[in-house]
Amino acid sequence: MASGHLDLHVIGHTNAIELWRRLLGPTKVYKAQFQQPFSLRGMFGISDTRNVAHGSDSVRSAEREIKFFFPDFSFYDWHNNDEMLYRKGPIIFNHHLFQHVRKL
Repeated sequence: MASGHLDLHVIGHTNAIELWRRLLGPTKVYKAQFQQPFSLRGMFGISDTRNVAHGSDSVRSAEREIKFFFPDFSFYDWHNNDEMLYRKGPIIFNHHLFQHVRKL
């Protein structure tokens, strides 16, 4: 699944899946290089098996993949507590607390 360092993120946005997949470009790297050369896969993908990044293709897939990598993540807590914090912004990452907090 990975040939090197891995960064995992949960992207929160109304259209997160659509926006992230648009940034990624087509799954097939060669197609991305010709059709969307400035997409992430178009610029950095090496082959179809080394296509630089992954993005869930549906809400159902995203939920399954988030639970796999972040088993303690609570969708309920995110929607009812955390989401408003991010909408009110600006926020910064507090390394001591290892979480995002409101910038004062």
